[in-house]
Amino acid sequence: MQKRCLRSFFHWRAILCRQLPIYTLAGVVLLGSGSCGRQLETVTVSSGTESGYYSRLAMQIAASADTTVSMKVQNLSSEGSRQNLQRLLDLQTDFALVQLDVVSTVMRQGKVQAVAILADEDIHIIAQADAQIRSLSDLQGKRVGMGSQGSGIRFTADQLVSAIGLKVRADNAGFDQIFQKLSSRQVDAAFYVGSVGASDKLRQEFLGNPKLRLLPLSPEVINYLIAREPGSYQAATILAGTYGVRPATPLQDIPTLSTATVLVTRPDVNDRAVGLLTWSILAASRKFSLFYPELQVGEARSLLRKGLFYIHPAAQAVYEQGDPRDAWMRYWESNSDLQAGLVILVGTSSAGVLLQKWRRDRSKKLSATTVKRISELRQLLPHDAQKAIDGIEELSQEHRLLFIEGTITSEVYEQVRQKRKPLRISAARC
Repeated sequence: MQKRCLRSFFHWRAILCRQLPIYTLAGVVLLGSGSCGRQLETVTVSSGTESGYYSRLAMQIAASADTTVSMKVQNLSSEGSRQNLQRLLDLQTDFALVQLDVVSTVMRQGKVQAVAILADEDIHIIAQADAQIRSLSDLQGKRVGMGSQGSGIRFTADQLVSAIGLKVRADNAGFDQIFQKLSSRQVDAAFYVGSVGASDKLRQEFLGNPKLRLLPLSPEVINYLIAREPGSYQAATILAGTYGVRPATPLQDIPTLSTATVLVTRPDVNDRAVGLLTWSILAASRKFSLFYPELQVGEARSLLRKGLFYIHPAAQAVYEQGDPRDAWMRYWESNSDLQAGLVILVGTSSAGVLLQKWRRDRSKKLSATTVKRISELRQLLPHDAQKAIDGIEELSQEHRLLFIEGTITSEVYEQVRQKRKPLRISAARC
């Protein structure tokens, strides 16, 4: 209990230091010692159908936020992008996963701002191989699965159909139903928009029904939509064999369009929440590579904001400066008056004596633990470099949080940082 209260003391003292001038600090710095709880922030994200691609992406966001910044993310299921966007505009959720083409107009109006791009979603047009359908224009008058009304698939399908003036008989069935209807020939073709890397269900459908084929988009349609909706679409290719090797599915490269999966929020959502969630994604970017394969080897800061013009200021600050919790650290290190005032204030109080003793004991224990963990990571490095690198980053985040909360002094923080440095250099060479 004593340690928990002391931890809360330092936590609140750090908050007060950020928000109060030095001359008022003396009267309020000890207020934190009366509270021994630490409330975790909770935010909501509207995603997609249960077990669907967006829902799995939201679960990864929640896992990264929990482990990186101790933020709780509640995943709200939905029909898809359009419902997610409406929920965000109606103040029913803090964040939403949407297709970039769905949200572009609202972003230009300033009602919504981007946090991060988390995938590229290719447009698929699927038909039976023996049907007399070879291109988008062949869908004229046909029964076509256009996606459910609240989905991004429906929005994109409508864009494509209207681009060349097609008249189709639209079917509103969801993902599972539409493939059953394709197999029983209740529809002639269907649209699907999704990340190739995360489309396991689609891969299973192709394996289960080898008569399905993908239709290409013509260069004229591709160029027209890119010109009409700049930033919303980009040219893409679904490579031969993407969904199966024997037989190859598709048999040849399929030219198409892609739009991005983007995590968005409103301008009025708390800056701190936006910054912490952005940092949790950036810090754990490789864990999102299932959805966004380029993150496995690419530079995450660039990829996560690729092509975005309307980024939330708190998210932009993270891309430029890193962990938002470091803002307190940078302020502390550059403010010698604040450091001296706190040292005098805490050091001359009876509580200060107890706190100083506890911090010395904690610092000694931290130093010993750090040496042990560095030794373990050094042994792991030759066998699993990525796991060792993740371990180094985790250790660094722990030390940074302890310093921000005031649990360890700047001298101790610098000591453990120097102990980590040789291992970080070794890991970078691997």
